[in-house]
Amino acid sequence: MNEFRASFHPGQMAIHMSEARFKICAAGRRFGKSHYAALELIIAALMTENRFGYKLGIEAGVYYVAPTFDQAKRIMWPKIRELAGYERTGGLIRNENVNDGWIELVSGRRIYIRGADNPDSLRGIALSYVVLDEYADMKENVWSEIVEPALMDYEGEALFIGTPKGKNHFYKLFMKALQYIRGDEETYPMYEAFHFKSGDNPFLKKHELKRMMESDTSSRETIRQEIEADFVSGGGNLLRPTDFKIVSGLPHAGRQGRFFITCDLAGFVKDRRGKVMRTDESVICVTWVEDMSADWYVVDMIHGRWDARETALRIVKAAARYHGCRLGIEKGITMNAVLPYMEDYMREFNRYITVEGLKHGGVNKYSRIEWALQGRSQRGKIKLVEGEWNEWFLDQCADFPDRLAHDDGVDALAYLDQMATAVFADYEEDVPEWQPLDLDAGY
Repeated sequence: MNEFRASFHPGQMAIHMSEARFKICAAGRRFGKSHYAALELIIAALMTENRFGYKLGIEAGVYYVAPTFDQAKRIMWPKIRELAGYERTGGLIRNENVNDGWIELVSGRRIYIRGADNPDSLRGIALSYVVLDEYADMKENVWSEIVEPALMDYEGEALFIGTPKGKNHFYKLFMKALQYIRGDEETYPMYEAFHFKSGDNPFLKKHELKRMMESDTSSRETIRQEIEADFVSGGGNLLRPTDFKIVSGLPHAGRQGRFFITCDLAGFVKDRRGKVMRTDESVICVTWVEDMSADWYVVDMIHGRWDARETALRIVKAAARYHGCRLGIEKGITMNAVLPYMEDYMREFNRYITVEGLKHGGVNKYSRIEWALQGRSQRGKIKLVEGEWNEWFLDQCADFPDRLAHDDGVDALAYLDQMATAVFADYEEDVPEWQPLDLDAGY
């Protein structure tokens, strides 16, 4: 069998040398989590017997589990290929199947690439080793109900590794490992907790780490969580109302900028009688952004519970009022509902504007809002033009991220992060000509 040499930096070596059966590691971004996980997966798949005396044949599975299957393939597939290499070139990979998600090594054993978004794909195989990457982004029962029972046949081992996401089930598991006391009857310790900052990776460029620490869009909480790997609690202190300065108006006219309109449209639910009800308010957020300092001046937040026709009318009126603006609306069923009415009103008013579809980009809403607004607000880069809506918006900031409170205002403003840029061309010449959509033809 071909020889495999694994190279660890000191932090990775500390985890590797631990005798614990279940290792829980909270690590900052760029610590080298994926690289380390790939090395451990390869080592585990090359073993023919584990330390508990179990013979490990081809039926003893080795799993890498990420929050989604696409994410798992994107992260781990190229990493294992890079580190293991193919048998025909002196490496360790004998065969692979991208569609089924497995890589077979020269030992005859397979590394399975899986996503926690498809729990059924995790069942049916007895496991000798598993890596759960970014466990904080998975449902808690993925471990307790599916993966942990699959380790029983071989007394299999597990590595939990990821960046904290508040005090959730990953935090509880980390604290359980941190407080663990080995019993007298245990041959090996069951749990061990590890904590590493991004800077514990000796190969990470120090100037890049410093740049991240000093970035205008990186809040103190973001740095603590993403770089220092601290379990920062959520609970209503992410967007402090005192960080938003209220101003009397926009800067003097000589400064160049542009208006943006970002819309968060209300969804619908059915009550017990089957009647369709709106769950929250629709929000039309108007913001002016400077070209040099990139300050955001929130000019207005038009909000209310409207039907699709009235929502369309209010959006078109706002776009007509702020000439030359860019208009973005969250993609989805509600956007599709208002677009036909908007086309009617644009023809009626003879004022056309291109609608840009905004999307989450695979990021959950709370993380997206935190990323877009927290750092900017703490550095005084979001200013609210005085208006009746100020108190309504600041109340939502104070409550965020309480899932029982409304956040449609902060959500609408956060979408600006997808659209605003620091430098603008002469927008009067750059606004593309609006083209109506033929609903029958589809173009």
